[in-house]
Amino acid sequence: MVVQYCASAKNGKAEPNHFGDVMSQRETSCMLPAVFKTPVQRIMLMANGNLQRVLSAYYNLPVSVEVLFNEPEEPWRLKERKLPIRYCRDINLVCNRAVVCSAQSTVDLLTSKAADLVISKGVGIGQLFRYMNVLPTFTLLEAHLSDDNASFERLYELRSDDVVCTIAEKFPDGMLDPDFCRRR
Repeated sequence: MVVQYCASAKNGKAEPNHFGDVMSQRETSCMLPAVFKTPVQRIMLMANGNLQRVLSAYYNLPVSVEVLFNEPEEPWRLKERKLPIRYCRDINLVCNRAVVCSAQSTVDLLTSKAADLVISKGVGIGQLFRYMNVLPTFTLLEAHLSDDNASFERLYELRSDDVVCTIAEKFPDGMLDPDFCRRR
């Protein structure tokens, strides 16, 4: 399911759905399935690359990224600089030793500029858009609630001319409890 995200300026023209949407004056609308009943679920599902900050504000605690795996899918492409170069990445977002989100992603480096930043300059995959001063588009591709309504997940894409990230995130049972991280 692709969730419709509509943004329009006061002049009625559609505006891009990227990080800049928090800076513009316009009307924004996103329609999520009715099964997502809580406002905080809907906020997390529509977080467009800023989930770590949203979770930190929600819990009022630091949230860190625990990188479990971050490797090129085909290492030979790095040496030959054969584009696109795909990285596979698994991370956890951790708050007070509690995993509040797990994510698996692919990051496709589409240009030599992006590849050079990662391979030669050591820029982290998670910082690429900011480092390149690019506002990627955000598309929520799927959103699911578990059968028992205790956990939820989403699949989304962040895209620019240089980089495409496809990210699957899972939110564990109980993580919507504001004290979830304090019980550890």
